[in-house]
Amino acid sequence: MAAQPHSTHYRPDIDGLRAIAVVSVLLHHALPEKFKGGFVGVDIFFVISGYLISSIILAGLNKDRFSFADFYAKRVKRIFPALSLVLITTLVMGWFLLGPPDYKLLGKHVFAGSAFVSNFAFWREAGYFDANSVNKPLLHLWSLAIEEQFYLLWPVTLFFLHKWRRNIIRVVFVLILISFAINLALVKGQPTAAFYNPLARFWEMLIGGLLAAMQTYRLGWSSVFRKGVWGHGPDEHHERHHLRSNTYAWLGAFMLVLVLVRISPERTFPGWWALLPTVGTALLITAGPQAWFNRHVLSSKPFVWVGLISYPLYLWHWPFLSFSAITHVEPPSTSTQLGWLALSVVLAWLTYKLIEKPIRFGRLNHRSTTVFLSALVAVIATAGFTTYKQDGFESRFPDIVRDMMSKGGRSAVVDGWREGDCMLDYKFPASAYKDFCVEKKRPLIFLWGDSHAGSLYPGFKALQDSGKYDFGLGERTAAICPPVLGIEPRPLCKSLNDSSIEAIRQSRPDVVILYAWWHNKRYDLRNLESTVAEIKKAGVPRIIMLGAVPYWQKSLPLILLEEWKKGPPTKRPPLRLKAGLDPALDSATATMRARAEKMGIEFISGLQFFCNEDGCLTRVTDDAKQPLTYDYGHLSTSAVTYYVDQLGPLIFKKP
Repeated sequence: MAAQPHSTHYRPDIDGLRAIAVVSVLLHHALPEKFKGGFVGVDIFFVISGYLISSIILAGLNKDRFSFADFYAKRVKRIFPALSLVLITTLVMGWFLLGPPDYKLLGKHVFAGSAFVSNFAFWREAGYFDANSVNKPLLHLWSLAIEEQFYLLWPVTLFFLHKWRRNIIRVVFVLILISFAINLALVKGQPTAAFYNPLARFWEMLIGGLLAAMQTYRLGWSSVFRKGVWGHGPDEHHERHHLRSNTYAWLGAFMLVLVLVRISPERTFPGWWALLPTVGTALLITAGPQAWFNRHVLSSKPFVWVGLISYPLYLWHWPFLSFSAITHVEPPSTSTQLGWLALSVVLAWLTYKLIEKPIRFGRLNHRSTTVFLSALVAVIATAGFTTYKQDGFESRFPDIVRDMMSKGGRSAVVDGWREGDCMLDYKFPASAYKDFCVEKKRPLIFLWGDSHAGSLYPGFKALQDSGKYDFGLGERTAAICPPVLGIEPRPLCKSLNDSSIEAIRQSRPDVVILYAWWHNKRYDLRNLESTVAEIKKAGVPRIIMLGAVPYWQKSLPLILLEEWKKGPPTKRPPLRLKAGLDPALDSATATMRARAEKMGIEFISGLQFFCNEDGCLTRVTDDAKQPLTYDYGHLSTSAVTYYVDQLGPLIFKKP
């Protein structure tokens, strides 16, 4: 390349940017309802990482001093010490705090984190019936995995671009467009893939790489199309350059504030929204250390101090917040969450001072340290894999506890459902419903609703097989898709419900049962009355709305584990509980009962069969081996068999 590089120097303002990124993430994780947009801090990190790594590589290449061995040795010394410490701590804490299924899953995540493939592991697990994100103490390692995957590919790419004397600016710009296009293609139909797929995320780090290349070679945007030189100009252009830098800095800061305030996890992300934090970060980096905002705010001592410990701080904070949520029956208080963040800051500073600095810059900075750290991570990976293969070492607990724990994870939740046939998860269109979902036998009971309605099928099937009642069954259910026409809480829901009402018109069932997690925050129930009117127009003589069964604030097995810990080891978890119940149950039930009465349809509350003044059942009988639910509210097979058996006399009562 014709243009000559210039040297790179430490920039305290970039550490200040790191501080903004990590504090945003921490506050979002600790207080998600108050700091909804803080998750974009990860995108800020991505741009910074791309810029710094590319600057290091390009500087080495242009001085003919770049070595792959040295580069990756420095990465090991930078990444492995804090990561190893956090992984070991998390595995030890999990031994004491987690039940067998969750500890087994943690072992898998420790292995994935050690191998830097966490994003792929969480991508495969993602779905409606996946464990709540707060129950995964190593979920935050997905971003570190994507960065490390970038670090594997990017040095090789830059090496050959330099060797072949290609226009680096042009190539990087094209790669950004390709990766961003993949992001846009995935984000609407496959948002999970867009979030975890490295190809849909690399553009964020490539933006930083583009800045590094432009600054290294002093090239401007014209070099995307031709080999032009963009210098900062001689001294007489200093004032114009100063004005431009300040403009970039203030515009970048405004973009970061805007996205942090306006965005929320409910929005489609990354997508176009991700341009705000990435471009804003790029503008602040481009502005340079002499811009007023960068010099007086980002380079201030508090910002720089937090930036220096940002990596171990990011690693430490989430396991503590996660374990806190897991071990508290009620959601942790604000003061508790902030306390965990304060502990994370202390541990991050100690990690940086006592471990990171000696290894990277002090007496432990030698080749044998790299070998030792690599071996240590391999041992940790083996420990995680062993934990997974040993089913979370379930022998740690007596049978009375293991009975209440799910060995099958998601499979235990959906046991007995007609999933993929009559209960559709994500990505399945209405054409996936099978013909046998609506039987020809009369009287026909038609079950319509979301996954909670789908979870009732094993109970109705057991009632059919019992011979108590002679009836046919129809089912049209779908995850996160309540039986309300015209709404779209998730893709395809509207078309699924349009198909279901048509199936009702064609089959003309004797009874339509409507059931859903009615007070789900994602649901818009304004069209419920018009939906019931359409069912009546189809000639259905009876419509029954089912109210809530016991819903819990988190996974019921986790609540039972914490309750068991409070008593002697030989005592079974309590049969009834009030603690941990969804506080909205009573109000939601009253609201739906009132709406049902106004619509002139029947209403049956599930709470009347499970709850009394002592609390709600945690299992059907004291000696039952299944909990009422393996998650927050989908009834287990034993619970739903009991429930539908209780519903039978009400559904099949004689007029």
